[in-house]
Amino acid sequence: MQSLWNLLRDSEIIELNHIYQENMPVWPTHPKFVLAANESYQAGDGNYNCQLILGDHCGTHVDSPSHFIQDGKTIDRVEIKQLIGRGILIDISHFPAGEAVGREAVKHWETRNGSIKADDIVIFRTGWHEKWARRPNQGAFLQGWPGLSAEAAGYLIDKGVHVLGTDALSLDAWRSEGNPSHQAILGSDNLIIENLANLSRLPPVFTFVALPLRIEGGSASPVRAIALVERD
Repeated sequence: MQSLWNLLRDSEIIELNHIYQENMPVWPTHPKFVLAANESYQAGDGNYNCQLILGDHCGTHVDSPSHFIQDGKTIDRVEIKQLIGRGILIDISHFPAGEAVGREAVKHWETRNGSIKADDIVIFRTGWHEKWARRPNQGAFLQGWPGLSAEAAGYLIDKGVHVLGTDALSLDAWRSEGNPSHQAILGSDNLIIENLANLSRLPPVFTFVALPLRIEGGSASPVRAIALVERD
């Protein structure tokens, strides 16, 4: 327990979430985010509280296997410990728009930084978090991002990685056919995190935490994701 306290005390906490706000970008077919006042001081209610309307894939979120796998785990059945651990940042922002990144990019990271291990949480920085913008200016964020190939996903799954993430709208490359990385990852009973933010502030290795809501039968959940980074 003392080592956990020391980690929290001695680390910089980096916010990895986009803020939830009206007109935030979402997948074009998904529900939009709505915040509505339910009670207010102005109305004489004596307090302020709100009603939230949003899809379970809105903003920074984690996909459960059920998102693409018919009998896969729903978000309330996900093992929460999987979402806490050593984070690995792989920068693919130099790859061309729409490219599916292969296994060699992951191996190149390992050559420079050391082997990725079982239970590591592997995050891919595309640079798309910097394009995040509210409607009507969301167009650049909703198109063109590079993503992960099924081959690279399989390589990481074989190493014992259970959680993979991205700062883009999807871990699959833009306009990829059949969502191959989703199929590979979720089909292996693993998890995907999307719409992360501030990845440019992370070192290659850090501590990652993302906690989903316990939504019965949910295909995904918004998360509050943070990185703990050792202070210089």
